[in-house]
Amino acid sequence: MENVKEEFKQYLPAIEEFLTSVLLEETHIEIANSDSPENESALEHLKETDIVLYARDQVHDADVIIVLDPEWYGLLSSIMLGIEEKEKNDTTIELLEEFSDDLSDVVFKKLKENEIEPELTKVQVLSKSEMQEQLAHSEYFWINLEIEGLADNKVRAEFLLGDPATKIEPEETDEVQDVDEQTDTTSERISPIVETEKDSLESGKEKGAPKEARQEQVISARHIEFAEFSEEDEQENGETHSMDLLKDVELDVSVELGRIELPLGKVLQLAKGSVVELEKLAGEPVDILVNGNRIALGEVVVIDEHFGVRISSLVTTKKRLAKISNGS
Repeated sequence: MENVKEEFKQYLPAIEEFLTSVLLEETHIEIANSDSPENESALEHLKETDIVLYARDQVHDADVIIVLDPEWYGLLSSIMLGIEEKEKNDTTIELLEEFSDDLSDVVFKKLKENEIEPELTKVQVLSKSEMQEQLAHSEYFWINLEIEGLADNKVRAEFLLGDPATKIEPEETDEVQDVDEQTDTTSERISPIVETEKDSLESGKEKGAPKEARQEQVISARHIEFAEFSEEDEQENGETHSMDLLKDVELDVSVELGRIELPLGKVLQLAKGSVVELEKLAGEPVDILVNGNRIALGEVVVIDEHFGVRISSLVTTKKRLAKISNGS
């Protein structure tokens, strides 16, 4: 297990950088504990409300599972969508799939540098009970992570990797026998119908019935039910909810040096050369706004005769969520 733990540590800086870029918070990840428990003990501490991202590495024949605390629903939706979603629904499922795909690209890039090239199936967003039906190993390498910077308290995340040496072989079933029995039963049901039609044809020939009459005896019709076309099918095929649709949306970024309130009389007295004294003190950080909402603080710098702003701190997620809930 120590080998897996040490191997996992080298990917933490890349994951920290990814989370900082997505959630706009300086993050730090620590491995709280690790173990290689059996199948049941790896799951007994999980809650039904936990977020489970499940995929299978087809190259190494191993389950790859990431477990996230439900708090991640609000963290991802508030930053990436501008609205706070606190439960599993179509929006959060698609958001988590997008998030896991981007995270996989970052980790795969590092894995490729170590000449490791896994091949993951499509990531599924599951509950604890749904995940239990997918497990294919009796033992899992388990790593518990604590992430600082995303909220006031440490945010939990867990990583489980199936041990290929403990793969559970599926039990043999009598499916083939059941299929044969169903085939025999179907044949028995069809045979009398075929015999009846055959007898009818022969009877028509013996009686010298006209050609048209004999044809009418074998013509049959059945009702055909066409599948209904729904708007949901169109949305799934078109992937209208994909986050890729928003990646080229432009946002207004502005820097506010300071503010002051003046009565109308003093505003009318302003003329060329007048000086407006701002409430902000010299050297105090300036506000960085995106679409009018403050996301960071910074200091003014000069770059090649142009003004610039060096970011000194980011507004915490809790403060941003408070502004959203207050409507400000």
